[in-house]
Parts: sequence; structure tokens; C-alpha cells
Amino acid sequence: MKMNRISLLPNSILCDILSYLPIKEAVSTSILSRRWRHVWKDLQILDIDDRLFWSRRRYRFDSYVNAILTQRNADYPIQNFRLTSHESSEDLILTWLDAVIGPHLQELYLRIGLMRAIKLPESIFTCVLLKSLVLRHGIYLDNYPEFPNVYLPSLKNLHLDPVDVDPSKLLSGCPVLENLKLILQNTTREGSYVYAPTIQMPRTLKSLTFEDYTSLMEEIGVRKLYTPFLEYLRMTTVASPKLQVSVINFPNMVEAHLEICHERVEHGVWVPKLLQALRETKLLALKYATTQLSFTQCLFSAPAFEFPEFHRLLKLEVHLPCFNTNFLLNFLHNCHVLEALVIHILRGHYSHPVEEYNGPTPPTMVPNCVTSYLKSFEFGEYQDTADEHEFIAYLLQRGLVLKNLTIHLESNLDQETKYNIVKGLSAIPKGSTICQLNFIDQNPI
Repeated sequence: MKMNRISLLPNSILCDILSYLPIKEAVSTSILSRRWRHVWKDLQILDIDDRLFWSRRRYRFDSYVNAILTQRNADYPIQNFRLTSHESSEDLILTWLDAVIGPHLQELYLRIGLMRAIKLPESIFTCVLLKSLVLRHGIYLDNYPEFPNVYLPSLKNLHLDPVDVDPSKLLSGCPVLENLKLILQNTTREGSYVYAPTIQMPRTLKSLTFEDYTSLMEEIGVRKLYTPFLEYLRMTTVASPKLQVSVINFPNMVEAHLEICHERVEHGVWVPKLLQALRETKLLALKYATTQLSFTQCLFSAPAFEFPEFHRLLKLEVHLPCFNTNFLLNFLHNCHVLEALVIHILRGHYSHPVEEYNGPTPPTMVPNCVTSYLKSFEFGEYQDTADEHEFIAYLLQRGLVLKNLTIHLESNLDQETKYNIVKGLSAIPKGSTICQLNFIDQNPI
């Protein structure tokens, strides 16, 4: 006898299956048979997204959510609630939140697109079992007469995008926080400034994504990264004269992405100290975010700057204000086991004059990583200047284990110039018998 074996599974397993579906699809299984009619009502994970209900008649979505929350089985309290809503009223949203917030809630994701700020129930900030809290777009926390007491003893994941209050008021109540994404804006929706003079990240963090756009504030002060267990860092900021970033060493760092820009070189005096603190990372990306001075520009101009010893670095991606062989070779001499190198030249991205590299002349010997470890090299916006050509030849001839060398030709070059570049570089003898030389035309005809 042929049987529907899935329908024979207990409700607990069926609910686990349905929990991976948006709520609209999960509820639709009730029409399959009498066995499935009430299964969805035991769901403890609800993913409600109004983008699945877009139509001319808005009330369909609101009525649907009301029906779900009133018909579900109250014996199975909600543990995970995700709500994406762009047009529902504040009163309705608060009614829905009151229905799901409770002592059993473990994960809460809210993305609200109202034209005005919404004041969340204060009970959210004292959910003792809450492990993950994500507040995105339209959730503004600056409209409380006094910020509520925060006690989230189980919270490990916190995502605030954007934040319009001093985040210290939240972070102080999260004693076991491990993953933090924090985006600070210059102003709130009402146009007032965000005042966050000092931010101290929790020591328990393992992953930090921090975007700070409050650099124009005169009151901006210190960002303290006293996080000895940090493994992942993504930091974006435009530094002002008063901004100071205070750090300790990160011995467990695995991956670091830095997009730090400055209006003037002297604004980034703390940049070398941050790079020193990241010396144990396995992946390092030094990028640019605006037309202002980049992270590497500060290293170019830093007096008496010495690269730290990167004993574990496997991949390096660096955006340079201009090509400089000495800077790159000094960097490579301190990346002892580097396997992959990616460089981008920021041609035409700067509104400021480019400073010359003030570092020392590199040692005459070939960096150990080039002869023994470097397997992949990628060059973006290649123009084939004399220095660039010489550096490519240097890696091709001395890279004894090199497997792939990829050149992205600068888009403004004409076809004849591109042809001559390909021909010239292809004729260079290779130190590695397995090296593949690849050319990518950014603007092919």
C-alpha cells in the first residue's frame, strides 16, 4: 500500500520542517489534507514578510497577521519571530509584538518601514531567554523619555541598523554578547545629532561590524575595542580630528576588513596602532569608502612607521592611493606565509593630493612568502607604468609556487595599448612552471 509517509511524522517534526518556510507558505499546507489542517498552529517560529502580500488592498496583510496570531496554539509559545512590514500602522505592530514577546522568546527580527519612529515595548529589553535581537530600518530608540533598563543575560547576537542613541545604554545590559553589528548615523530621522562620545565594545565579542558616520560631530571622542576574543572585524569610519580608536591586541583574529577614511592625514594617528593589534589575523583587507584619504594613505605618511610581523596572514587585499613598490615589498617582507595578494590602485578617487611613501627602502632579499607561499596575485586597474611592470616581472620571476596571476586592465586604455601590455607581460620568464597568467579587460569592445 502506497502511503504519504511524511504525514505519518509527529507534529513536532512537521513543525520543524514548516519553520523553514515563510508563514504564508507554511499556513497554505493546511489545505493538503485533514492531517495538515492544524499543524501550522503549533509553529514556534514565525517569519512574516509583507512583501509576499503586496497588493492594492493593504488590509489583506494586516488581517492575515491578525488571524495567524489569534488562531495559533497558545500551548506552544513563540520562540523566534521575524517581522518585515513597510505600511502597517504603529498600533497594529505594537499589538503584534505584545502577542509574541514573552519569557520564551529567543530570537526577534524587526524591519519596520514607517514614516515616523516607533517606540518598542520596553519588555523587549528584559527578555531573559532572548539570544538574538535585530532592529533594522524604521526602529528608532531615541523617543523614550528615559531609556528603559536593559537586561538581556542570554543575548549573543545584536544587530542595530541604524542606531540613533548612544549604544552604550544597550551594550551595558548584554553581558554575554558575541556578535554585534552597529551602524551609527550622523543624525536621527528628526534631524537631531546622535551623541555618542565614548563607546566601549563588550569584552565578550567574537564578531564586530561597526560603521560609524558620526565623524562630523564635535563631541565625538573614543571608540574602545577592548575585545580580546574578537575573531572577525569589519570597521568603516570617517575619522575626525577628535576621534580616537583605542585597542588592545586581538590574538584570536581571523578576518579583518577596514574602510577608514580621513579628511587629513593627522586625523589617523591611531591607524598604525590598529594595524599592529591585528597582526595575528589570517585575512586582512585595507579598503577605501569615500574620496577622502584612505587607511593606506595614513600608513604612507606615518612617521617612523614599521609594519608589524604577520605570522599567520594568508590573504591580503589592499587599496593604494598610488602604486609604490617599496611600500608593497616592505609589507610582503612582514607577511611570512602569505598565499594570496590583491591590490587595487585608486586612480581618480582622491580629492586630496597623494602623499609620498615615507617608509624605508626594503631589504634586497626576496620576501620569503614570494618564493615559498604566494600562490595567487591579482592586480586591479593596471596601467603598465614602469613601476607596475617591474613589480609584475618581479613576482613572475621570483614566485616559485605561483599558480595564478590575474591582471585587470585599466578601463581607459585603448585596445592597442592593451594588446601591447598582454604581449609584453606574457613574454616575461616565469619562476613557476604551473603559473597561469590571466588578463581581464574592464571595458572590452
